[in-house]
Amino acid sequence: MRHLVLAALALLWVGAVVQSITYRDVLWFRYYVVNLVWLQDVFLVLGAIGGALLVSGVLHRRPTPGRWAQPPLVSIIIPAKDEVRVIDGAVRSAWAQHYEGGVEVIVVDDGSTDGTRDVLERLEAEGPLVVVSTPAGSIGKAAALQVGVAASRGDLIAVFDADVRLDPDVMARMVPHLADPRVGAVQGRRLVYNASRNRLTRFQDDEYRIFQTLMQRARQAVGGFVCLAGNGLIVKRAALEAVGGWNPEALTEDIDLSVRLHLGGWEIRYCYEAQIGEEAVVQLRDLLRQRERWFEGALLCLGEYLPQILRSRLPLLRRIDTLFFLSGSLLSVLAVLTGYLYAVIGMLLEAVVYIQLPASVMAIASALLTAGVLVGMTGEVGFHPIRLAGVFARWTLYSFHTLVIVPMAIRRYVYGTVTGARDWRKTAHEGVGPH
Repeated sequence: MRHLVLAALALLWVGAVVQSITYRDVLWFRYYVVNLVWLQDVFLVLGAIGGALLVSGVLHRRPTPGRWAQPPLVSIIIPAKDEVRVIDGAVRSAWAQHYEGGVEVIVVDDGSTDGTRDVLERLEAEGPLVVVSTPAGSIGKAAALQVGVAASRGDLIAVFDADVRLDPDVMARMVPHLADPRVGAVQGRRLVYNASRNRLTRFQDDEYRIFQTLMQRARQAVGGFVCLAGNGLIVKRAALEAVGGWNPEALTEDIDLSVRLHLGGWEIRYCYEAQIGEEAVVQLRDLLRQRERWFEGALLCLGEYLPQILRSRLPLLRRIDTLFFLSGSLLSVLAVLTGYLYAVIGMLLEAVVYIQLPASVMAIASALLTAGVLVGMTGEVGFHPIRLAGVFARWTLYSFHTLVIVPMAIRRYVYGTVTGARDWRKTAHEGVGPH
């Protein structure tokens, strides 16, 4: 089904491009008009939505946590594949949680060959730790999480990556949000602890600390698509079972689960106060591979769940925002690449380009997005013009990586569709300490 849906969307895009080219001289096929109105509409809509969401993220009031009559046990599951450099710190920060209901810590060893198992055996001797292994032939984080859930006892399932570093109050801050029977899961605020490592990690620090935070808060404020982020989430066992558990076919199990929870009528909360430390990617090659997998996973979800999203009884705004989340990067990058295509055609074949939307309208769209970014940045880092200018410049430069990863992800998606192969490449961790 997902292949048919995405193939139909691709045909619609190609049709829009072809339809926008109107030949003026049928005899020579050298002079034609390129109509860019629909392309500008894409930018206009994305700019307006993005700007409005970012401003909403600053203005919204945080939801009030509930109260459990008896705080439930939380099963903390940490999947680990060749994580000898970081797994010790992850387990110790999980042990250090100050939470009244108690936690059990489960590490799923996913076929490690680098000495991770030796570290886990040492940790088992030091404190309460359950270590389980994935069966031979299983692939991907979702499969490892299924093994962890099967070994767990808690009514709440927390998932953390092996490089995580947690403040002692993370469980105490996140769990109360799940006292509301409508809430099926809660996501903490992800931050990087190695921001000073190099310029690339500084870019990711801006992304997590400011922009991802703002978008999550904004979506919560307007009733949009609050998304789980893979690292730093807690889900009710009942909600997880109600939507069919983890999807072993998903490249991005967090996005896949988020979509199914929303479609199942569950709410997802964002807990700004619970800070989840993780290691930013250090090398550009690893960053591109990581984001390529993330976007390919979103693309798979779009193809898999688009018909259900359109037919669902979700509020209209949430349906629109879900589609915006799953396809926003795709639309913006395809619009840019299509614009480049038009420019090349114009140079080679003497095209005449008519831009029918007034320049003032496009300026307004750009202004909305820029204003939203600046207001959002100010809300997070304070009004420091020089500092804001630096962050804005870094973010603008960093954003160009999307132009690379989207075509890469589309290529991998097509390759996987033809061959049936999927690549669950994990992110490499250095094991540097928090700064």
